[in-house]
Amino acid sequence: MLNLKPIIDDIANQADAFLDGITARSDARTAISEQLTIRYRALSGIERSKVIDGVLAILDDEGLFKLGTNDTLSDEEDGAES
Repeated sequence: MLNLKPIIDDIANQADAFLDGITARSDARTAISEQLTIRYRALSGIERSKVIDGVLAILDDEGLFKLGTNDTLSDEEDGAES
């Protein structure tokens, strides 16, 4: 199985360049998918999905997705202030 961590890290490290002004998770997912099509065309659908989820997790940890977007919080995020 392909080690996806270097790809996840590469895309996450470049996210500032291609996600400028994007705060909605769904828009970020689309932009990440486009980057994978351009840069990592050989990934399978399952691999692409894992990379997208991994990049989004990193961006979540960095606080890219703020409250007030059209996206909903996960149960974990919702309970963080309790």
